[in-house]
Amino acid sequence: MDERVNIVTDAFKSTIKTQNLKIFFLIVVIFILLGLGLYYIDKIKEFINHRYLKRLFFIYAQDLGLTKEEAQLLWNYSKKLKRDPFLVLEFKAPFEKVIDLYIKENPNFDEKLIRRIRRKLGFDKIPPYVPLISTKDIDIYQTGNLISPNKQIYPVALYDKDELFTYWWVIDKKPPFDFEVGSKVKIRFIRKDDAIYSFEETIQDIIHEDGKYIVKLPHTFKLESINRREEFRLREHIPIILELETKEGKKVKINTETTDISIEGFGFCLPILEARDKKLSVETKIKAQLKIDNRTIKGEAVIKNVREVGKKLCFGAKFDQIDKEDKEFLKTFISEKQKEILKQYRGKYIE
Repeated sequence: MDERVNIVTDAFKSTIKTQNLKIFFLIVVIFILLGLGLYYIDKIKEFINHRYLKRLFFIYAQDLGLTKEEAQLLWNYSKKLKRDPFLVLEFKAPFEKVIDLYIKENPNFDEKLIRRIRRKLGFDKIPPYVPLISTKDIDIYQTGNLISPNKQIYPVALYDKDELFTYWWVIDKKPPFDFEVGSKVKIRFIRKDDAIYSFEETIQDIIHEDGKYIVKLPHTFKLESINRREEFRLREHIPIILELETKEGKKVKINTETTDISIEGFGFCLPILEARDKKLSVETKIKAQLKIDNRTIKGEAVIKNVREVGKKLCFGAKFDQIDKEDKEFLKTFISEKQKEILKQYRGKYIE
């Protein structure tokens, strides 16, 4: 009897073990299937999101005036560079990085296509107060100096540029030069209302054309800059009343408008004869009243520089004394105007 009980018990245990193994393997299979399901669900979601974003991108690109071919180029190379394609449409810095990759991967790149895209997106020109991103942003006829390896200085001007190179005319100089093809030279130039820029590159060619000697340099993103002003200077025409005192003690008022303004000072211009009649010159002390948004800003200033522009004399004045609240108001006004200006240009310096 005991023997039969043992046989039944062993059979029962064996059955239980078999069932447990089956359940275990079933659980493992279920987890594997769940894992695969979640993986493919994520992939499907990613695919759907990708297609959705791509469709939105092409709609947006079309609204900006781009053709399907132009939009496709930006989409493909944005993805290769792992950049947000929408930022490439909005901002100049990522756009130029994407175009740079396209050029490097395509020796027979379509230069007309690039110029067309750049123009449509508003990246062909940037205002003087927006920093340069690469040498592609330098304006034609920008003057500066070429500094040779031996520290010799040659006046130059940007004669031409394409998607690969800049071409610098060596002004009124002829060989022998103390640089040659293969020499690493520095270009330094001052950009009005912005900064002093410089970059170093190796000379690819020296071209003799129509009596001019032109140095061919490759483009670079490695621009060094030194700000010329601590504060942003806004080009804005604001009504201003100036008051000064003559040597005879007579007070003279001048009604004019600013050419530019910062929290440090302002610029203004007058006809040459009027400026001379009022005896305005460097270190002349003046009182100023500026009308901004129904508010009068009062301050005292000193003329720091004078330059002749056409038939006018233009002056740069620095605030010598200004009320703290007025200065804060002026700072806020300039800051808001600056934001408005930068919104108008997609060439904002952003990475």
